[in-house]
Amino acid sequence: MTAFILSMALAVVNYTGMLALPGMWGKVHFLQAVEISFTLLLFFEMVSLVFVIPASIANSIGKQIEILSLILLRSSFKEFSHYNFQLPLQSQLESVYKMVADGVGALLVFLLLSVYYGIQRHRAITQEGDKLQFVLLKQFIALLVLITLLGMYGYDVFHMFSSSHWVQSADRFYMILIFGDLLFMLVAFRYTLHYPDIFRYSAFVLVTVFIRFSLLAPVYYNALLSLFSVVFAIAVVYFHNLFTDGRLAYITKNQPGGSD
Repeated sequence: MTAFILSMALAVVNYTGMLALPGMWGKVHFLQAVEISFTLLLFFEMVSLVFVIPASIANSIGKQIEILSLILLRSSFKEFSHYNFQLPLQSQLESVYKMVADGVGALLVFLLLSVYYGIQRHRAITQEGDKLQFVLLKQFIALLVLITLLGMYGYDVFHMFSSSHWVQSADRFYMILIFGDLLFMLVAFRYTLHYPDIFRYSAFVLVTVFIRFSLLAPVYYNALLSLFSVVFAIAVVYFHNLFTDGRLAYITKNQPGGSD
């Protein structure tokens, strides 16, 4: 709220010409206030993701998808911030199409995310005696991700004031998450060699890779890749549940005294 109000105040100053503000401050206009607010919202969502990671890897993937939907919305608002109401709509149809594509993509990701959370089944992969050590290792990795995120955004702010240009860091943040997910996978291997869990952790890393690709893709393709990433995550969880339930049923059936 504070960022939005300050952005609107800067826009008023620039629009009226009361003061000649230097650098980026002098370029802020009314529609950019929405984009600035979304950028800050994304930053806090990224920070909150770090605190989800130690509790559940599956939920952290869900949080990544949440951030992805917000990135698509921000892209739509970013396109809107460049819209010129003084020109006819026909001359800006391409910009409108981009807004629609990103907005619809964000809506469908939001819809599929409810399916992803709905089919989750959280199972412990460690023995009770190893649980604390496993959580501490995940917390340490999450701390490394948080330090990297703060350093990355600190550099972006410095670059913004020195060059009057804001560099988007969302795609680079997902590159950090790829390495973080790989570390989580390797840590998990210390506590389980159960094939479904190994496959699930490895596939979750691939989900993060797909999300990273969607952020690098051009307009239209970015929404399609985002949807594919979420569908892939849903498929991983669904088939992991199916495989695990089937394996447990097989073990139960073939226990001594069980039916054949």
